[in-house]
Amino acid sequence: MLGTSWKAVTVVVGLVGAPVLAEDGAQTPRLPYGVPVPEGQALDAVPEPFDEAVHGRAHPNTQPQVNEVLKGAAARLPERSSKPRPRDPIPDIFPGSGDRGFWVNQGQGIFAGNDAQTDLVIPDNAVGTTIYAPTHMPAGNSCVETVTAHWRYSGMATTAHAHGFWDHCGLDGATGWQTFEHMDATWKGKYVRVLDGEERYFTEAYKDGSGCAHGLLYNFTLGVWEEKLTPICGSSSFTTGWTMWESHYLMDVAQRCPAFPRVRASGIQIYTVSAWPALGTGNSSQLGPYGLCWTNGTYNFQVSVPNSDWTALTP
Repeated sequence: MLGTSWKAVTVVVGLVGAPVLAEDGAQTPRLPYGVPVPEGQALDAVPEPFDEAVHGRAHPNTQPQVNEVLKGAAARLPERSSKPRPRDPIPDIFPGSGDRGFWVNQGQGIFAGNDAQTDLVIPDNAVGTTIYAPTHMPAGNSCVETVTAHWRYSGMATTAHAHGFWDHCGLDGATGWQTFEHMDATWKGKYVRVLDGEERYFTEAYKDGSGCAHGLLYNFTLGVWEEKLTPICGSSSFTTGWTMWESHYLMDVAQRCPAFPRVRASGIQIYTVSAWPALGTGNSSQLGPYGLCWTNGTYNFQVSVPNSDWTALTP
């Protein structure tokens, strides 16, 4: 944390698992709500989780017009059981074949700070790959997952980067992306600031007391939480949630383990009734390692504060 003294014991978990030990010696400073953080100014504090009882209603979506889901043919997304197809500009989210992280066993909301990592490049010999990292899904039969997406399919000259909220309930007749926005300069100007030397954004997905799921991003330009989709009122089949680095195609089809920038998720908290405890060993459990690069030791998984601060070392 910039401007903050802290101590931690870090353990890297590779092919052979080891107990994760850490101690966090400092309380994380929080940004004052409603106070903008200018673009280009590094953070020395982070947003606090959104809570309706504390913050009132979240700010409405400031850029609904850039939602790729609403752009004609892009709204017709591939099926979850299908592999990504070259003509589909938006990646699917069928179950991954290369995953590492934690199962979330309690709560009905999740908050995290994520590396944006728009410098991640999928090489030519792994075209067809989708990486969701970090991606977070709350427990408690919630509908909404908050997802960082990096992908490159046939016909794409470069790797694309976006953030989206995936609807697991499908109460409108189909599961899929509800909001999907490219991480362009405008997006990063609103939602990304530098923390610990990395470009980071903060996100939350939670189910309210009425059983409606919400997806939010912290807007630094305004200094407030922003609601990115229409609340989805209902329940999914997922009693358990997750926080993880997830990939498709890379490890089972391409069978490659390229060098990617490290991806970190930190400050992970879960929503339980009216409290936001940190994700820890008492409310989460190990997910993976699944997939070639995780099981052969090429990629490793570092946990700095169990289990609320993790980094995918790739390699």
